[in-house]
Amino acid sequence: VLVLFNKNLDKFQLENNNPIKNSLLINKSDLELDNYRIYQIKIEQEISKRACFMNNTKWFKLFVELADKKVYFNSGQIKFLLSEQRYNFSFDELDINTFDNLGFNDIGSGPFKFKEIEWISIPKRHKVNRWNRNEKLKSKTTLQPLSKIEQIMNTLGQFEYDKDEVELKIYGYK
Repeated sequence: VLVLFNKNLDKFQLENNNPIKNSLLINKSDLELDNYRIYQIKIEQEISKRACFMNNTKWFKLFVELADKKVYFNSGQIKFLLSEQRYNFSFDELDINTFDNLGFNDIGSGPFKFKEIEWISIPKRHKVNRWNRNEKLKSKTTLQPLSKIEQIMNTLGQFEYDKDEVELKIYGYK
């Protein structure tokens, strides 16, 4: 693509071997944006600024062990490095075939790689609102297996996490 400019390009000290003054020849491929490549560069830049506590292998081992021991949780939140948004996240019997050693294929909010996870938060209680037509019934609350998840993490190695009366938060980065 030949691009003509209204300004004199000589003052910018650009290498210009074009016979037409104040023009640049640009390959079409250089004009195309590779959004995935740009995203990967941003991820790597953000990772380099953080303390890293997890990697693909550790996340994979954790989810394999949770699946093998049938330790599931119905509600949680996940936060990714390049987003301030928190996404709903659960891990149950339906999810055991949706991940591999690099990440999850799809969990509702889309596929993601383990290295993108800033943290996963699992609340102690899972609340289900119930309705009978237009009448709100008493909500059903169940306890989630935070102690079992913590035991599994302790048997697998060192994990960076916080646990209190409200939640278990597993950190990929801080």
